[in-house]
Amino acid sequence: MKREVVEDFLNLPGIAGVALMDGRSRPYFCGVDNTLNFQQKEALAQGIRQVVETTPEGFESFEFQFTAHRVYIYKLAQGMILLVLTSEDLVDLHYLGAVEKLKMALQENLTTAIATFRLLAGSITLSSQSYWKSAPQPPVPQPASPSSVDSGRTTGSRNGFKTAPPSPNSSVPPSLHPLSSEPEPQQQGSQVTLKEILLALNHLSEFTTHYLGTAVIANYWKSSRPEVQWLNEFHITRGAEITFGETTGSEASLHEAVDLQQIQWIQAWVSAFITRCTRVIRDFPLLVEQTALSEQQKKLLLP
Repeated sequence: MKREVVEDFLNLPGIAGVALMDGRSRPYFCGVDNTLNFQQKEALAQGIRQVVETTPEGFESFEFQFTAHRVYIYKLAQGMILLVLTSEDLVDLHYLGAVEKLKMALQENLTTAIATFRLLAGSITLSSQSYWKSAPQPPVPQPASPSSVDSGRTTGSRNGFKTAPPSPNSSVPPSLHPLSSEPEPQQQGSQVTLKEILLALNHLSEFTTHYLGTAVIANYWKSSRPEVQWLNEFHITRGAEITFGETTGSEASLHEAVDLQQIQWIQAWVSAFITRCTRVIRDFPLLVEQTALSEQQKKLLLP
């Protein structure tokens, strides 16, 4: 999936931001820096968890109010969730076609879609807490059940969605409220060398040979690589060995430090690679977490 697809969608009038969630990692927000602060992002992510967990079967898309914005949620394949944050400038006619195009692009290759959203999210980081663990949360509006649609108790809304009517004692639409402030985790330093990255990548690649053939692993590395020029400098042999540059690289270049952005690119690549392997080895993420990598390597390769 090309990042331009997401960027074009974000440029539509009335689109305040988007996010992609997979139920395991933190959400990847794009384009919301001028709209939501850190606490609001956390509150919104946890509110989505509540809505998804309490939505009756059969509802694939729904909406609710969050502060001054209308939030649209779409269930995608493999448990993925697309969130769209909109403003009052939204033009329904343009939005409907654009969001369908975005959904189709996402579901064509969810592995690269996740990697693309990770890259677009840049250095934005949320706390490491799980958004899918049960915890007391502020009430959120519930999508209408099929029976309430028949009885006419739902309130109409744009794009064919149905939302529950406000309670008798409420004169304003319910909304989520930011959680208490939490410090953001510190970002990794820039003293990691290219040699350390290569050693960690090759260690993961070698570990994977216990389960898959080297030619398959090499193909997975290539097909899951995000479209980033710097990542194209990494070469994968048919033996699933990863090198950098035209050759294995000079000793001097291998000792150069990589910056935070490059580490995030590597982590996006590894995340997409693990997701691709999971199609064949269902517990591969757990194997990687518990067996494949040292603690230092996990800090380098895993988000």
